[in-house]
Amino acid sequence: MSDAASDFHSLRYRSDFTATAKLRRFAWEVVWLLAFRPTPRWALHGWRRQLLRWFGAEVGAGSRIAPSCRVWAPWNLVMGEFSALGDGVDCYSMGRITIGSKVAVSQRSFLCAGSHDIRSLSRPLITGPIVIEDHVWIAAESFVHPNVVIREGAVIGARSVVLKEMPAWSVCAGNPCRKIKDRVVRERHV
Repeated sequence: MSDAASDFHSLRYRSDFTATAKLRRFAWEVVWLLAFRPTPRWALHGWRRQLLRWFGAEVGAGSRIAPSCRVWAPWNLVMGEFSALGDGVDCYSMGRITIGSKVAVSQRSFLCAGSHDIRSLSRPLITGPIVIEDHVWIAAESFVHPNVVIREGAVIGARSVVLKEMPAWSVCAGNPCRKIKDRVVRERHV
């Protein structure tokens, strides 16, 4: 085998997770499986908020997290008041995910705050924050990439792929997601 081929085969995926971090993740997975996931969708919102808080999340009053929502690392989640994470939402919080108040993240959306550096064959983990400001609606099955900010009042259309910052009070959609038009609000119930 050539030296280049030998080098290629010796490369392994590199993980910077400590044993403590792995243990913390394992504990959260057990709690999610036994105490979070089995709860009824229509009840025990406070219980699910509290479980996330016990694992380091900051979750505002009145927020609702569906029992089928996956939060990878609660300690990297900050969520304002009266926001919602719908059924099957994947909050891949390898990096910080900050969600404002009165935000709706609809079913099966994927908030992805972690990826891998493709410039290295060992694919080291890289993380990037996601910031979703107040009054945003992310429609069903959308994907939000690391290092993205979605500005206040933006609406992200269903199945959009958000790769960059989206402007405030706009309707955005597509792959890649882009502004379609301004969001005109007739009533303001703040």
